[in-house]
Amino acid sequence: MVSTGAASVAIVDSTHNRYVQVPDIEATLLDGIADVIHEVVDGSDGLGERLAGYDAIISWHAVALDRVVLAKLTRCVGIVRAAVGFDNIDIAFAAERGIAVANIPDYGTEEVADHTMALILALARNLINVDRRAKEGVWDWRIAGSLPRLRGKRLGIVGMGRIGTAVSRRAGCFGLDIGFYDPYVPVGLDKALGVCRLDTLEELAEVCDIITLHVPLTPATHHMISDGVLRRMKPEAILVNTSRGPAIEESALVAAVAEGRIGAVGLDVLEDEPRVHPVLRTARNVALTAHSAFYSRESLVELRTNSARAVARLLRGEPEPRTVNGVITASGHHVFPAL
Repeated sequence: MVSTGAASVAIVDSTHNRYVQVPDIEATLLDGIADVIHEVVDGSDGLGERLAGYDAIISWHAVALDRVVLAKLTRCVGIVRAAVGFDNIDIAFAAERGIAVANIPDYGTEEVADHTMALILALARNLINVDRRAKEGVWDWRIAGSLPRLRGKRLGIVGMGRIGTAVSRRAGCFGLDIGFYDPYVPVGLDKALGVCRLDTLEELAEVCDIITLHVPLTPATHHMISDGVLRRMKPEAILVNTSRGPAIEESALVAAVAEGRIGAVGLDVLEDEPRVHPVLRTARNVALTAHSAFYSRESLVELRTNSARAVARLLRGEPEPRTVNGVITASGHHVFPAL
């Protein structure tokens, strides 16, 4: 279904793993505002010319909207990244051209937090291997190995934003002692949440039994879980990443797994997905969940709905509070604090 309107909106999707089958939600919400066209592409080659005539873009996947592409966008007033992360878009260059860039940080919080806890529980209880052995006919509780009691263990949350906070609330129900590292959140949040603030990532790595990552991908978070950090972790520690793959230095993690220096690993994201290193693919203490943490039927509808509504605000020249590059309307610039 395609709406009828004076403006035009491109939904940039990928042939490799389409998120939108039919743009019916977007067309309904933009009815009377814009025509909606589903642009399914292989990559960025020639993408600028393909998108040159559109007034706004909804960006899926990691298809790069770089300077080469953005320079061709002569009509575009806004780009909405249908995700939390927006590192595939050159937001500074977009700002130079007066193009607002927004993300959707307020969708799927429940799903990612639930998925994080599911990985923690599955790894702590060794459920993946117990399931495999039981299906092979080994019905013996001893196949679970030496399992720790979860209550009283320390969970270290890296990134205490929406999802990190949601994880902390869930983890408390299991009796975990919760600490976090996040230099960007206000002083006193620890008091409000009843958790322990840790001053450095290195301290968190040393004292925590379970570590879970909930950070955006920025120069500061790229490879923040480095070889040095991994070597500070307890040898039986569990590491979970449901945020961005490059937050972990994958070569260092592969070495830690291969050398038996880490208890278990749960990865929803990889540094170069969908490529999976053979060590991570075959290790019995590694769980991979194919970038599915964000997903539920409800979260996907929520994401598409919020993306279309953000585009509508930008096309109408209304402020969009989710903008990440300082351009909050199509008519000018404004210094807006990071959300």
